[in-house]
Amino acid sequence: MVSLQKICAALSECYPPQCAESWDNPGLLLGRNRAEIRRVVVALELTPEVVEEAIETRAELIVTHHPFIFKPMSSLTDSSPDGRMMLDLAAAGIALYAAHTNLDSAPAAIGEKLACDLGLMDVRALLSHEPFSSYKIVVFVPHTAVDAVAKAMHEAGAGCVGHYRDVSFRGTGTGHFTGDDTTHPAIGSPNIAETVAETRLEMVVSSRDLNRTMNALRAAHPYEEPAFDVFKLENDVAGIADLYGFGTIGRLPSPIHLCDLLNKIKEIWEIQALRVADLPLDKVIEKVAILNGSGSKYAKKCAQLGADAYITGDCGHHDFDLARRYGLALIDAGHYDTEKFIPEILRSTINRLFANDVEVSIAKSMKNPMIFYPPLSMNGDGE
Repeated sequence: MVSLQKICAALSECYPPQCAESWDNPGLLLGRNRAEIRRVVVALELTPEVVEEAIETRAELIVTHHPFIFKPMSSLTDSSPDGRMMLDLAAAGIALYAAHTNLDSAPAAIGEKLACDLGLMDVRALLSHEPFSSYKIVVFVPHTAVDAVAKAMHEAGAGCVGHYRDVSFRGTGTGHFTGDDTTHPAIGSPNIAETVAETRLEMVVSSRDLNRTMNALRAAHPYEEPAFDVFKLENDVAGIADLYGFGTIGRLPSPIHLCDLLNKIKEIWEIQALRVADLPLDKVIEKVAILNGSGSKYAKKCAQLGADAYITGDCGHHDFDLARRYGLALIDAGHYDTEKFIPEILRSTINRLFANDVEVSIAKSMKNPMIFYPPLSMNGDGE
């Protein structure tokens, strides 16, 4: 059992609100911060069936990808399905939290999963997103305390460079200081000049973790007044722009024909049918871009980046026409089918953070709101 406030804080660390699009509304949408949470249900979006399932399983929290509330609601009554769902949640004491575009743009989330499924190599963010600035923090520490200070700084988030962690530079030098009558130096005495062998410890840190790192540094440092410098970096040495971004783009291990890519997508993601720009099925595909959910407006950008194929959802007539003119194999795999894996990502994240405190399940009632008619078999043939 853990407080709702603690769960929200932990999810915000994994999926920073600063990474959300300006129009988005992630975070806690309904609930009391001090409520105790034992059971969590995760789903792609809130539906009457998900609400009913949460009530039946006595869950105290629903975590969704799509925020149920995007804009202020003018009323909250039982005269509409939306109102009834919110009133039912409130009556049952069930909180509602959403992680949307802040999850979409986070590292080790949906973009990385989709790229990994297709075996893409040299993967980077399709749409770079740099919500944080990079800083370098330099502190001078007595040799005997450098490991303890470094550990505290790493635990606060410093020392991450791309996919590496616990990264630091250490050099040696000599520190000089003289404290006045009011000081209580860890080494030496007041009013006596002191010389100490010190280590110069350097780490990069994002602006998100900067204050926490400085506080951790001060707490772990043996000096009364630790000497440290903070420099804002012009280059993205921490790899923030590479880690945070929407979608992915990379290359297949070896070129394949468009028809083979389509069959691979259908098989791996268990999709009944795909909509594809009218291009030859023997078109050679090597560079592939992917953006989960609704990303048709970026088709032209993908073509300009040299992508041979672009997988996304919610594509319209004019999107396919534009893609065809650019020779881009635009593939509409569906909004739901490119995001149906997100509840598992959320479940894994919450389990990792609170394995011994809460029970997390994926809503069994979650399903694609769209169907195919007539129904298609999994191999794409009519029944």
